[in-house]
Amino acid sequence: MIDRPYSIIIVEDNVSVREALCEYLNFEGFEVRGVEDGEALTTELALRPADALVLDLNLPVEDGISIAARVRRAIPDIGILILSGRVMPSDRANGYHSGADVYLTKPASPDELAAVLRNLCRRLQPERLAPEWLLDPAQLALTCPQGRRTALSVSESALLQALALAGGILSLARLCTLFGDPDLDEDANKVRIEKLISRVRQKLAPLLDDQPSIKAVHRQGYKLFVPIRVVPSSAAPVH
Repeated sequence: MIDRPYSIIIVEDNVSVREALCEYLNFEGFEVRGVEDGEALTTELALRPADALVLDLNLPVEDGISIAARVRRAIPDIGILILSGRVMPSDRANGYHSGADVYLTKPASPDELAAVLRNLCRRLQPERLAPEWLLDPAQLALTCPQGRRTALSVSESALLQALALAGGILSLARLCTLFGDPDLDEDANKVRIEKLISRVRQKLAPLLDDQPSIKAVHRQGYKLFVPIRVVPSSAAPVH
Protein backbone atom coordinates (compact mmCIF):
# COMPACT_ATOMS: atom_id res chain seq x y z
CA MET A 1 0.00 0.00 0.00
CA ILE A 2 1.16 3.59 -0.57
CA ASP A 3 1.34 6.34 2.03
CA ARG A 4 -0.45 8.92 -0.13
CA PRO A 5 -3.06 7.87 -2.66
CA TYR A 6 -1.59 8.70 -6.04
CA SER A 7 -4.25 9.90 -8.47
CA ILE A 8 -4.49 7.75 -11.61
CA ILE A 9 -6.76 8.06 -14.65
CA ILE A 10 -7.37 4.97 -16.80
CA VAL A 11 -8.12 5.86 -20.43
CA GLU A 12 -9.62 2.69 -21.93
CA ASP A 13 -12.72 2.30 -24.12
CA ASN A 14 -13.24 -1.38 -23.25
CA VAL A 15 -15.60 -1.15 -20.28
CA SER A 16 -14.73 -4.51 -18.72
CA VAL A 17 -10.99 -3.88 -18.97
CA ARG A 18 -11.36 -0.37 -17.60
CA GLU A 19 -13.46 -1.47 -14.65
CA ALA A 20 -11.11 -4.35 -13.83
CA LEU A 21 -8.08 -2.05 -13.85
CA CYS A 22 -9.87 0.54 -11.69
CA GLU A 23 -10.92 -2.11 -9.20
CA TYR A 24 -7.46 -3.63 -8.90
CA LEU A 25 -5.59 -0.32 -8.60
CA ASN A 26 -8.11 0.96 -6.05
CA PHE A 27 -7.42 -2.18 -4.02
CA GLU A 28 -3.69 -1.42 -4.30
CA GLY A 29 -4.23 1.99 -2.70
CA PHE A 30 -4.39 4.29 -5.70
CA GLU A 31 -7.15 6.84 -6.26
CA VAL A 32 -8.45 5.80 -9.67
CA ARG A 33 -10.82 7.27 -12.22
CA GLY A 34 -11.74 5.63 -15.50
CA VAL A 35 -12.66 7.36 -18.77
CA GLU A 36 -13.40 6.07 -22.26
CA ASP A 37 -11.69 8.60 -24.55
CA GLY A 38 -9.59 11.74 -24.90
CA GLU A 39 -12.48 14.16 -24.53
CA ALA A 40 -13.55 12.58 -21.24
CA LEU A 41 -9.92 12.67 -20.08
CA THR A 42 -9.72 16.41 -20.77
CA THR A 43 -12.87 16.93 -18.71
CA GLU A 44 -11.50 14.88 -15.79
CA LEU A 45 -8.17 16.71 -15.81
CA ALA A 46 -9.97 20.04 -15.82
CA LEU A 47 -12.02 18.96 -12.80
CA ARG A 48 -9.04 17.53 -10.87
CA PRO A 49 -5.47 16.82 -12.02
CA ALA A 50 -3.80 13.41 -11.82
CA ASP A 51 -0.35 12.07 -11.02
CA ALA A 52 -0.34 9.59 -13.91
CA LEU A 53 -2.34 8.20 -16.81
CA VAL A 54 -2.75 4.60 -17.97
CA LEU A 55 -3.45 5.08 -21.65
CA ASP A 56 -4.68 2.67 -24.31
CA LEU A 57 -3.74 3.44 -27.93
CA ASN A 58 -6.77 2.16 -29.85
CA LEU A 59 -9.34 4.72 -28.76
CA PRO A 60 -12.30 6.29 -30.59
CA VAL A 61 -11.97 9.71 -32.26
CA GLU A 62 -8.48 10.52 -30.92
CA ASP A 63 -5.87 7.81 -30.55
CA GLY A 64 -3.58 7.38 -27.56
CA ILE A 65 -0.50 8.74 -29.35
CA SER A 66 -2.22 12.07 -29.98
CA ILE A 67 -3.59 12.18 -26.42
CA ALA A 68 -0.16 11.47 -24.91
CA ALA A 69 1.47 14.21 -26.98
CA ARG A 70 -1.00 16.96 -26.08
CA VAL A 71 -1.19 16.03 -22.40
CA ARG A 72 2.63 15.97 -22.21
CA ARG A 73 2.76 19.48 -23.70
CA ALA A 74 0.20 20.82 -21.23
CA ILE A 75 1.34 18.94 -18.10
CA PRO A 76 5.04 18.09 -18.49
CA ASP A 77 5.33 16.49 -15.06
CA ILE A 78 2.47 14.00 -15.34
CA GLY A 79 3.31 10.29 -15.61
CA ILE A 80 2.12 8.59 -18.81
CA LEU A 81 2.00 4.79 -19.00
CA ILE A 82 0.83 3.31 -22.30
CA LEU A 83 -0.89 -0.06 -21.94
CA SER A 84 -1.59 -1.44 -25.41
CA GLY A 85 -2.03 -4.59 -27.43
CA ARG A 86 0.29 -3.16 -30.09
CA VAL A 87 3.58 -5.05 -29.83
CA MET A 88 5.62 -3.87 -32.84
CA PRO A 89 8.88 -2.01 -32.11
CA SER A 90 7.55 0.92 -34.17
CA ASP A 91 4.51 1.14 -31.87
CA ARG A 92 6.77 1.33 -28.83
CA ALA A 93 8.92 3.97 -30.50
CA ASN A 94 5.87 6.07 -31.39
CA GLY A 95 4.63 5.75 -27.82
CA TYR A 96 7.87 7.04 -26.37
CA HIS A 97 8.18 9.79 -28.98
CA SER A 98 4.70 11.00 -28.01
CA GLY A 99 5.84 11.50 -24.41
CA ALA A 100 5.12 8.21 -22.66
CA ASP A 101 7.31 7.27 -19.69
CA VAL A 102 6.51 3.55 -19.86
CA TYR A 103 5.13 1.25 -22.56
CA LEU A 104 3.57 -2.04 -21.42
CA THR A 105 1.86 -4.57 -23.66
CA LYS A 106 -1.41 -6.36 -22.97
CA PRO A 107 -2.05 -8.59 -21.22
CA ALA A 108 0.10 -7.10 -18.47
CA SER A 109 0.39 -8.53 -14.98
CA PRO A 110 -1.73 -6.42 -12.59
CA ASP A 111 1.08 -6.66 -10.03
CA GLU A 112 3.58 -5.33 -12.56
CA LEU A 113 1.24 -2.51 -13.57
CA ALA A 114 0.78 -1.41 -9.95
CA ALA A 115 4.53 -1.60 -9.27
CA VAL A 116 5.42 0.40 -12.38
CA LEU A 117 2.82 3.05 -11.58
CA ARG A 118 4.03 3.32 -8.00
CA ASN A 119 7.65 3.78 -9.07
CA LEU A 120 6.66 6.23 -11.81
CA CYS A 121 4.69 8.41 -9.40
CA ARG A 122 7.53 8.35 -6.85
CA ARG A 123 10.07 9.66 -9.30
CA LEU A 124 7.93 12.42 -10.74
CA GLN A 125 10.03 15.55 -10.86
CA PRO A 126 9.24 18.36 -8.41
CA GLU A 127 8.04 21.69 -9.69
CA ARG A 128 10.67 23.19 -11.95
CA LEU A 129 12.04 26.65 -11.30
CA ALA A 130 12.74 27.59 -14.91
CA PRO A 131 11.00 30.79 -16.04
CA GLU A 132 7.58 29.86 -17.42
CA TRP A 133 3.89 30.43 -16.99
CA LEU A 134 2.69 28.27 -14.08
CA LEU A 135 -0.97 27.56 -13.35
CA ASP A 136 -1.55 26.28 -9.81
CA PRO A 137 -5.12 24.93 -9.56
CA ALA A 138 -4.73 24.24 -5.83
CA GLN A 139 -3.76 27.84 -5.03
CA LEU A 140 -5.96 29.34 -7.78
CA ALA A 141 -3.04 31.37 -9.08
CA LEU A 142 -1.15 32.00 -12.31
CA THR A 143 2.52 33.05 -12.17
CA CYS A 144 4.20 34.65 -15.17
CA PRO A 145 7.87 34.03 -16.12
CA GLN A 146 8.88 37.26 -14.38
CA GLY A 147 7.44 35.96 -11.11
CA ARG A 148 4.35 38.17 -10.94
CA ARG A 149 1.34 36.29 -9.64
CA THR A 150 -2.35 36.85 -10.25
CA ALA A 151 -5.21 35.33 -8.28
CA LEU A 152 -7.92 33.41 -10.12
CA SER A 153 -11.42 32.27 -9.34
CA VAL A 154 -12.23 28.55 -9.53
CA SER A 155 -13.87 28.96 -12.94
CA GLU A 156 -11.04 31.14 -14.28
CA SER A 157 -8.44 28.57 -13.22
CA ALA A 158 -10.47 25.72 -14.73
CA LEU A 159 -10.87 27.64 -18.00
CA LEU A 160 -7.11 28.18 -18.36
CA GLN A 161 -6.45 24.53 -17.57
CA ALA A 162 -8.99 23.34 -20.13
CA LEU A 163 -7.52 25.61 -22.81
CA ALA A 164 -3.97 24.47 -21.99
CA LEU A 165 -4.98 20.81 -22.14
CA ALA A 166 -6.79 21.26 -25.45
CA GLY A 167 -3.47 21.98 -27.17
CA GLY A 168 -5.26 24.04 -29.81
CA ILE A 169 -8.76 25.37 -30.38
CA LEU A 170 -11.43 24.57 -27.81
CA SER A 171 -14.89 24.77 -29.33
CA LEU A 172 -17.57 27.01 -27.91
CA ALA A 173 -19.85 23.99 -27.60
CA ARG A 174 -17.23 22.23 -25.47
CA LEU A 175 -16.72 25.32 -23.34
CA CYS A 176 -20.47 25.52 -22.77
CA THR A 177 -20.47 21.88 -21.69
CA LEU A 178 -17.65 22.52 -19.20
CA PHE A 179 -18.66 25.95 -17.91
CA GLY A 180 -22.25 26.54 -18.96
CA ASP A 181 -25.41 26.32 -16.91
CA PRO A 182 -27.74 23.48 -18.02
CA ASP A 183 -30.71 25.59 -16.98
CA LEU A 184 -29.82 28.31 -19.50
CA ASP A 185 -30.38 28.28 -23.24
CA GLU A 186 -27.54 28.26 -25.81
CA ASP A 187 -27.40 32.03 -26.30
CA ALA A 188 -27.33 32.70 -22.56
CA ASN A 189 -24.53 30.19 -22.09
CA LYS A 190 -22.52 31.79 -24.89
CA VAL A 191 -22.77 35.11 -23.09
CA ARG A 192 -21.74 33.39 -19.85
CA ILE A 193 -18.62 31.90 -21.52
CA GLU A 194 -17.71 35.18 -23.19
CA LYS A 195 -17.87 36.98 -19.85
CA LEU A 196 -15.65 34.34 -18.25
CA ILE A 197 -13.08 34.65 -21.04
CA SER A 198 -13.21 38.43 -20.81
CA ARG A 199 -12.43 38.30 -17.08
CA VAL A 200 -9.43 36.05 -17.68
CA ARG A 201 -8.16 38.32 -20.46
CA GLN A 202 -8.38 41.32 -18.15
CA LYS A 203 -6.36 39.53 -15.47
CA LEU A 204 -3.67 38.43 -17.94
CA ALA A 205 -3.39 41.74 -19.80
CA PRO A 206 -1.06 43.47 -17.25
CA LEU A 207 1.32 40.48 -17.45
CA LEU A 208 1.49 40.23 -21.24
CA ASP A 209 2.60 43.68 -22.46
CA ASP A 210 -0.17 43.88 -25.05
CA GLN A 211 0.39 40.32 -26.33
CA PRO A 212 -2.76 38.21 -26.93
CA SER A 213 -3.81 35.70 -24.27
CA ILE A 214 -7.01 34.04 -25.53
CA LYS A 215 -8.27 34.66 -29.05
CA ALA A 216 -11.55 33.79 -30.71
CA VAL A 217 -11.22 31.67 -33.86
CA HIS A 218 -14.12 32.44 -36.21
CA ARG A 219 -16.84 29.77 -36.05
CA GLN A 220 -14.54 27.35 -34.23
CA GLY A 221 -13.97 28.43 -30.64
CA TYR A 222 -11.12 29.87 -28.59
CA LYS A 223 -7.37 29.30 -28.48
CA LEU A 224 -4.86 29.98 -25.71
CA PHE A 225 -1.76 31.89 -26.81
CA VAL A 226 0.10 31.67 -23.50
CA PRO A 227 2.29 28.54 -23.00
CA ILE A 228 0.94 27.57 -19.60
CA ARG A 229 2.25 24.62 -17.58
CA VAL A 230 -0.07 23.13 -14.95
CA VAL A 231 1.49 22.52 -11.54
CA PRO A 232 1.62 18.75 -10.70
CA SER A 233 -1.43 17.32 -8.99
CA SER A 234 0.40 16.48 -5.76
CA ALA A 235 -0.22 20.10 -4.84
CA ALA A 236 -3.89 19.96 -5.78
CA PRO A 237 -6.61 19.87 -3.13
CA VAL A 238 -8.32 16.56 -2.32
CA HIS A 239 -12.09 16.63 -2.94
